[in-house]
Amino acid sequence: MKKRVKVVFDRKGSVARTGYGKIELCIYFQAGERKYETVGTATPDEWEVAAQDKSVVAKIKHYEQIINAMLVLGEDLSIDNFNRHVYGAEVKDVETPDNKYMFMGHDQRQSFPDFIMEYLEKEGLSEGTSRHVKVVVESLKKSHMLQTFYDLTPANIIKYDDYLHAQNDKTLVTIWGYHKRLKKYTRILWRDQMIPNNPYDHVQLKRGKNKERRPLNEDELIKIRNAKLSDKLARVRDLFIFMAYTGLSYVDMCSFDFMTMTEKKGKVFYIDGARVKTGSKFFTPILPPAQAVLKKYNYQLPIISNQKLNDYLHVIQEKLDINKPITCHVARHSFATLLLTYDFPIDKVARALGHMDIKTTQIYAKILKKPMFQHTEQIVSAIR
Repeated sequence: MKKRVKVVFDRKGSVARTGYGKIELCIYFQAGERKYETVGTATPDEWEVAAQDKSVVAKIKHYEQIINAMLVLGEDLSIDNFNRHVYGAEVKDVETPDNKYMFMGHDQRQSFPDFIMEYLEKEGLSEGTSRHVKVVVESLKKSHMLQTFYDLTPANIIKYDDYLHAQNDKTLVTIWGYHKRLKKYTRILWRDQMIPNNPYDHVQLKRGKNKERRPLNEDELIKIRNAKLSDKLARVRDLFIFMAYTGLSYVDMCSFDFMTMTEKKGKVFYIDGARVKTGSKFFTPILPPAQAVLKKYNYQLPIISNQKLNDYLHVIQEKLDINKPITCHVARHSFATLLLTYDFPIDKVARALGHMDIKTTQIYAKILKKPMFQHTEQIVSAIR
């Protein structure tokens, strides 16, 4: 019998841009009609192994069984009819009505918010990441939506999205972040065969655009470096300068160890590490101002809490009359912009920052004025 469900990789060619491609199930219906369902992402070297994951194999078998039953019964072999069978796939028993809430031995009346919180405790995520997840869980509770596994349907995801928009206090990017975090946990439930489908595979939501970043330029960085400050503010300034001339985030700076994470090439030390937030590898130079900070503190940075660091950076911002926010995150943005200003290749900037998608790095290139001025001068002088 002809196979109706096949695994395809990188259908849209994202590997060339990001190094990662989607693993999808391609389900064939009548008259060339096809349905694609994402089941994961992987590199070209890893996707075949990922495609053999037990949850993927089980899903293929399940879908083949549904299609074969449709053919035997002479039903319309269409996407809509297939979806009706898939979404109605819970185990049912006419003699036991409660069984309509069972799937693969899992009660679909279990609390989804409770599942997230229990899983969160096991993950050992950073304090900041955990806080973001808890905010989303509180939002679920206030909305009275997506309260149980049974509620995890595409229609209810859209209703929750409508609820978030109706609050009028969140940007599209923030709302996308809420969905991104929820999708992680619906994916885990689907992977572990605790729900019949990942509802996010069947909805399309608007991502929105980030606000334009306002990194510090080199003159502003020099102004901060040269400022006469009290000992307390000087320590804060030094940590900011270290981040601004290495590209490390606050959490990566906290885990930085000079003895085990650096290598020297010529006169420059490089940090070879992995981001705490994403696990992605980075390889970044320690530029001279950052090297001077390390030397000042005998290669042991005086770490303080993220909140206090940002609070004191705001004091420095006001003291130096700089009309841009100065935060730990701005330091990282400023580093990227500094490299691009000196014509650093964008793929090398991406590696220094640990970006998995070069599109993230390209955002910095869009806000640079210097290349615009340079190219404009070239055109003006060339025009006759």
